[in-house]
Amino acid sequence: FYGYGFEFAPLGNGAPTSGHYALEKVLRRGAADIDILCSPISYTDRQWLGTAPAMSAAESVTRSGILWLNEDDSRTYLDPRKQEYVQEGGLVNLQQTQQVMLRNTAQAALRGFGTWWMDLPGQGWFNDAAIWREIVRLRPVDAAMCRRPQPFTPEIAAIIDETSMCHLTGGSAVAARPLIYEGRAALGRCGAPYGQYLLADALAGKVPARLLFYLSAWHLDDAQRQALAARRRGGTWTTVAGWFGARGPVRVWCWAPGYLRPGRTDLGGIAEVTGFTARLADVETAQATPTANGRQRGLTRTWGPPARVTPLFTVEATDEEVWATYADGSPAVAVRRSGNGHDVFVGVPQLTPELAHTLARLAGVHCYTAPGPSLWAANNHLSIQAHTNGTVRIDTGRRARVADALDGTALGKGPVITLDMQPGDVRVLRN
Repeated sequence: FYGYGFEFAPLGNGAPTSGHYALEKVLRRGAADIDILCSPISYTDRQWLGTAPAMSAAESVTRSGILWLNEDDSRTYLDPRKQEYVQEGGLVNLQQTQQVMLRNTAQAALRGFGTWWMDLPGQGWFNDAAIWREIVRLRPVDAAMCRRPQPFTPEIAAIIDETSMCHLTGGSAVAARPLIYEGRAALGRCGAPYGQYLLADALAGKVPARLLFYLSAWHLDDAQRQALAARRRGGTWTTVAGWFGARGPVRVWCWAPGYLRPGRTDLGGIAEVTGFTARLADVETAQATPTANGRQRGLTRTWGPPARVTPLFTVEATDEEVWATYADGSPAVAVRRSGNGHDVFVGVPQLTPELAHTLARLAGVHCYTAPGPSLWAANNHLSIQAHTNGTVRIDTGRRARVADALDGTALGKGPVITLDMQPGDVRVLRN
């Protein structure tokens, strides 16, 4: 059990006290000796209408040749400890339990994870054969994923740097919690699947994504800065051009990219990494409001921590580049075309499904739905859970017949189909 890099941002005494930030060293030195790394599913967003994120940079783990294993200790309707059960997203009846276990286990299959269901106190949480039937129903998906020709390769990447995470103190949680810990819930609802990686893999050219969220590239040494700047300028573009086509990737620089050097802070370091000249922002809250340009792109809502965040940054940008501003009118989100794709500065330390979806469209990511449902997709299979009542429009991206992947029922012909779904409904499709 190790490498919970996305999970400890909110710790009251600082993320590094967890001791979980040497995963890159484990993968580099231990891949020949370690078969499996594991953790529980995240303790954020694991409720009935949730996404059940992974705690770790799980795609970096699997690409190193080690199996990532989810311990699914969801509080089923049979959990008798009602106070803790409610606090941890407990499920009120058999139907909700079946839906969540199907959602979580389908995600594991599509991402290439292992999973076990864990009755944490041994009190009979899974003592109902009707729950176990969900695993039986998923056998066709398991079989298809075992035969797939390539691993799970999503077009969106959430990237963390372990050294940067070790600079989080307890007081950093006001920014790090909504960005790192809760950010996975936003990405899981953006309409396209995402993967979780270490910065070391991104620097090595091992993250084939169109949209890259650099969530914690705050503390960088000279070699890392030079490598990121070279990629932004196009210096290593020829090695990865086939991943993206002509438009290039979209790099999203979150909160304080490049601000920390060994031993000191440096505003100039932000420009070195992102291309945006930065200065400190002095506003009462870190909330951002879309500009007219941002609304035209798809941003409609104000978002961000409703509290003062220190430090907080804004950048120099043209009116056309600014998609959202702080309360004083200074840029909070700015988008700039570079020699190699786009660079996006997101100073507000929070992601939303709407923001992620809007940037996914900019990057040419295939979005299966509008923001809202939780979904995962791989190898012509899609798992989706509805979070609201009504018709869900699904764009499979292929002109092929769409069927229920569990029982083979024909559902229509792609690329676009619609399904009437109730909150909590889970469907697993193939086309």
